Amino acid sequence: MTNGYADLHVHTKASDSTFSVEQVLELAKSCGLRAVGITDHDTVDGIAKAVEIAPSYGVEIIPGVELSAEENNCEIHILGYFMDWKNPAFKNKLDELRHSRMERAKKIIEKLAGLNIELKLESVLALTESYTAVGRLHIARAMKLAGIVNDIPEAFRKYLGQSGPAYVKKQFLSPLEAANLIKNAGGIPVMAHPGVLNNYDLIEKVLQSGMQGVEVYHTEHSSGTVEKLKMLASKYNLLITGGSDDHGAGKSKIYLGSILIPYEYVENMKRSLKKEEK
Repeated sequence: MTNGYADLHVHTKASDSTFSVEQVLELAKSCGLRAVGITDHDTVDGIAKAVEIAPSYGVEIIPGVELSAEENNCEIHILGYFMDWKNPAFKNKLDELRHSRMERAKKIIEKLAGLNIELKLESVLALTESYTAVGRLHIARAMKLAGIVNDIPEAFRKYLGQSGPAYVKKQFLSPLEAANLIKNAGGIPVMAHPGVLNNYDLIEKVLQSGMQGVEVYHTEHSSGTVEKLKMLASKYNLLITGGSDDHGAGKSKIYLGSILIPYEYVENMKRSLKKEEK
């Protein structure tokens, strides 16, 4: 068994975390992590810097991404690992998804204005890095900073959640489209935090839609959920992954390092890729 631990689900300022790449690596080092998966939403803009500076922290970077999909009117997140993040077709699709995110943010702000809530796009974009991958969490943070809400959960509960008056549906891929996008770039598609769905018929349907792995370990998974997902991983011969889904101070607390999976799971992914290359 290979020594060490990994956290394979971590966000940076390139999407909706408050942490820079340097802060992620500093915290990963302090947690004694051997590897960290950088999995920003619809962008790989944080990976180049992470790969460049990671050796000075003694931490391995697992290049990743988190895509949004939809099945049965439910939002499903798909993680990708070890893809060629410089692949032109892959990056072009991410550019398209990020453009859609920007248009969605504008529509949400318009809806807020219709509720007599003034929020400027510039104040939202100021919370992003290079204006990339803007999302509802940025809007919620801007609302909190403007004193519109007391905290981020309130922003989602009152305005931005699926049943909220300022909700705008974003562009979704199907789970199969997301999986194929990742596979075509040489990566491994993994269903993210399936336990939050609490719908095992839907989970099994998605797992059979091109997935090669399942995120068994997650901060929102109970021990019972972990056991159920392990059984599904065995049933469908899927790789097991796990991670904290850390967003820095963007959510209720800092989770990086709270989910530690044995590095052997990373080795399993690497072996899987080598088999496909033969």
